[in-house]
Amino acid sequence: EARVIGELITGRDGNDYAPGGESWSCAYAPDESRFAWSCGFRKVVILPWNRYKNCLQSDDSQDAEGYELFTEKISIDAGFPVTSLAFGTGTPEQDLVPIKREYWTRFDFSKDLILATGHSNGRIRIWDPYTGKLLLELTDHVQPVTALAFAPDGSLRLVSGSKDSTIKVWDMSDDGNMFKTLREHTGSVRSLCWSPDAKFLCSTGDKQKVLLWNMDSYNLAKRLSGHYNNVLSCSFSPDGAMLATASGDTRVIVWDTITGEQLRVLNHMNPPPGIIYMSGENNSVVRGVSFSPNGCHVATICSDGFLRFWNLMMEEDEPECMGSAMDGDSMLNCTYSPVGGAVAVGHASGSVVFFMAPPLVPSLLHLSRMSIRKSLGDVTTRQDVLLPHTLKPYLQYKQW
Repeated sequence: EARVIGELITGRDGNDYAPGGESWSCAYAPDESRFAWSCGFRKVVILPWNRYKNCLQSDDSQDAEGYELFTEKISIDAGFPVTSLAFGTGTPEQDLVPIKREYWTRFDFSKDLILATGHSNGRIRIWDPYTGKLLLELTDHVQPVTALAFAPDGSLRLVSGSKDSTIKVWDMSDDGNMFKTLREHTGSVRSLCWSPDAKFLCSTGDKQKVLLWNMDSYNLAKRLSGHYNNVLSCSFSPDGAMLATASGDTRVIVWDTITGEQLRVLNHMNPPPGIIYMSGENNSVVRGVSFSPNGCHVATICSDGFLRFWNLMMEEDEPECMGSAMDGDSMLNCTYSPVGGAVAVGHASGSVVFFMAPPLVPSLLHLSRMSIRKSLGDVTTRQDVLLPHTLKPYLQYKQW
């Protein structure tokens, strides 16, 4: 069973913890130096994360009740109920990969980090995560902002999705100018995720929508059809070759992002129910999905109260290990840490539980595949690359 390695519990202390709301969103900074916790109502808490020990950074002191006191904690009263949040940086994320050496100090990216919060009234606010100062307010959505995501290429492009069925693209390097509105959803936009090279954006939402957008031309590139219920979450693999989507139809589908083909189906009910059950209200709604940074695991949370870790390197589509929600507390979101040692799970009470991710050393063959796909894309369709015939299914993730 997945081991709990940390908790942020609401209601303990008026200074360090929120009174308790719903944790609709939580996020790690791209360099894994900070963790942002939307802990209910208008409050966001930013805590330092120890990337070396894979836990929240704290000093050795404790309060009167024995709870650890966190250093450098920033508490923000966002002014309006928070429905989504995201970290952004002006430095490409491939340059932010944490080096596990305490003495590595050549680069300092601290001034490049910003935090965006989406709110129930359609506003987006931009904050300095080191001081808690409000930097900017963006207003164009007319309903709650349900998803936010910064481009990983350092361009400081921010995309926002809303219950008003639109996706808006903002340029933070140009004073937050909103320069594009993407209109294809016919219901609420539930989640947004950039591909690692920032060339594509996935958006999911109500009415079974899974859309891939070309973020160079800002045109719709592909519709992925296969879910039978609202699609609530999405996550790209670290090489961008695969996309995982979680739905109210009790399933997670892993797609080939180039062809749109379904590569794996991860069923959260065994045996899988009929389509009539999938398309209506059920007890196995998959609310969140997150790819591990090594591309070997997928973490999912389900309304049955379990966090599941799926080992994609195994042919069987069964979870490798599981963790459970806090008693009577629904899981709302899950996020892998950038290095991959932990998964943060936000709950309906506003609390966050950190689980240790299952360790797995990727094979050299898999690491080579990810490197090739990340740098060259789908080489199996290119005329200028000669490949052995037997290698193509492996590079296309049809073999594991």
